[in-house]
Amino acid sequence: MSDEPGGGSPVLPASLPFSESGSAHAPFLYFEAAPTFGHASGVIRVTLETTRLYAVAPGQVTSDRVVVAHLRMNIPATRSLIAALQGALLLANPAPSDSKN
Repeated sequence: MSDEPGGGSPVLPASLPFSESGSAHAPFLYFEAAPTFGHASGVIRVTLETTRLYAVAPGQVTSDRVVVAHLRMNIPATRSLIAALQGALLLANPAPSDSKN
């Protein structure tokens, strides 16, 4: 599927110049769960949530769940995100090796 009229190949993000000034204010997202997801018209949807603690009275704390982001992406972007997350998990928990030092 093409993003360009006439059926040409879409431009790959890695081939575009990187904007340092445009990236300076990009948010950092922290979340604890991705409980809801879906697909509509070629767009993948994922909702990210976390919990927060707050005081309701002196010495009394409660918590609730809050949405921190609504992700929307096309299929190629979804595959790219999956690959990045799988790579990060591999770095965090490398596979055991049979080689001995």
